[in-house]
Amino acid sequence: MTNDLIAGSINVISTVIYMSTVQRVAKNTGIVIAGDIIFRIISLFVMIYLARYLGPSDFGKYSFIFVYLSFFGIMTDFGFQKILVREMARDLSISPKLIGNAYIIRWILTIIAVVSSMTIITLMSYPADTTTYVYIAAFTVLFISFSDFYTTIFQANLRMEYNIIAKLTFKVISAGLIVWIIFANGTLMQVMIALVISEMVKTLLNYLFSKKFVRPRYEIDFGLWKYLFKEALPLAIYGVIWILYFRIDVVMISVMQGDAPVGIYSAAYKLSEPLSLIPYAIMVSIFPIMSASFKSSKERLIKSYRLAIKYILILMLPIAMGTTLIADKIIFLIFGTEFGGSVMVLQILIWALLFTSINSVLLELLLSINQQRLNAICIAICAIANVILNFFLIPMLSYNGAAIASVAATIILFGLSFYFVSKYLLLLRIQNVIIKSVISVLTMGAFIYYLRDVNIFLLVPLAGLVYLLALLVLRTFDREDIDIIKKILTKR
Repeated sequence: MTNDLIAGSINVISTVIYMSTVQRVAKNTGIVIAGDIIFRIISLFVMIYLARYLGPSDFGKYSFIFVYLSFFGIMTDFGFQKILVREMARDLSISPKLIGNAYIIRWILTIIAVVSSMTIITLMSYPADTTTYVYIAAFTVLFISFSDFYTTIFQANLRMEYNIIAKLTFKVISAGLIVWIIFANGTLMQVMIALVISEMVKTLLNYLFSKKFVRPRYEIDFGLWKYLFKEALPLAIYGVIWILYFRIDVVMISVMQGDAPVGIYSAAYKLSEPLSLIPYAIMVSIFPIMSASFKSSKERLIKSYRLAIKYILILMLPIAMGTTLIADKIIFLIFGTEFGGSVMVLQILIWALLFTSINSVLLELLLSINQQRLNAICIAICAIANVILNFFLIPMLSYNGAAIASVAATIILFGLSFYFVSKYLLLLRIQNVIIKSVISVLTMGAFIYYLRDVNIFLLVPLAGLVYLLALLVLRTFDREDIDIIKKILTKR
């Protein structure tokens, strides 16, 4: 009797702890997504305002500098962030020693990264003003490095609201300073200084918040260093490959073509970038289901795969088609006629976003079925292909060549990842969804084409309505889709 009572109490306590953890995870995820949306919206408006003020040439300098420095940002982390979160999540009691040792390592890597960024830009014989801007902006690498470091503490404790507060504070301060600089007819140099100050404030806030959770113990343990470097090395290599895949185009345009083409290309890229939040939001919900279903239910895993692909196609196809048809209206409205060259870049890059969205499902799926090695191989092949394509296409077609290379690389990645998913899981047959989505999007495209002189703010919602009606007429949504939509709409 006593043993049964004890066992029952233990089960109740375990259930309460489990439910509490689930609630914290859900809250943590919601905060991250909400904070990310607000951050991206503010970033988009600041970027648009800054691009219009600076013009293609100086905006090209600005874009190049931070893409260039992002390569050295990889060096400061070296893949440690995920390893630290993993180790602390497993045993919070080791956090003081782990954070203390990782803090010392981070200082060494960050100093190497900052000095390297300054040295390499000097050796590359860039114009004196660009080199000076890099010298100043390199301090953002220092502050971002430690800001991200403190973020690992919040992740491990499922308290990401502290990082979101610091992140949004940084964005509000930097936005305010940049707007003030623009109104005062300031310079790009002042913008760089404003960003350094804002990053410093964010890092200070993250540092103060982190003290709520752990007090680092600075006891050097070289055995621990060896373990951390060994565990983090594959992630560091993956990080380098990933940034080569996504951001090498800007550096190559800068080296081969100069500042103005970088500005033209970056304006279009920055517009398409926030839309990646759509597949991200879908995968935040789907990935845990995929991972849990790998061992428990292959049928459920396949269903999650099918639903993710279906919804991404339905959501992203009209965005790609609509943007292609009214890219000129979008660019001229947002950036002005100075960025006329960005029209074709946007028309091309938006299709890269479509394939990138599908690829996010396929790559996460490979990860969920323990095929992360194939995931890395796919990204590596595409990074190499991207560099080669840019090397040949940029001299011939300038920024349009870089856009074409991006689309081609995402298609290659789609082909590889789809092949491996089909081989290790299932050859997904979604012809009906593709056919119905394509018919619906072509109907919408014809509507936009014949009414393109209508005001864009009226045209876009009308086109969306036409697309939705076409989907409904073709019976694209089945009973399961309707149930899911009802649950989403009625969920508190």
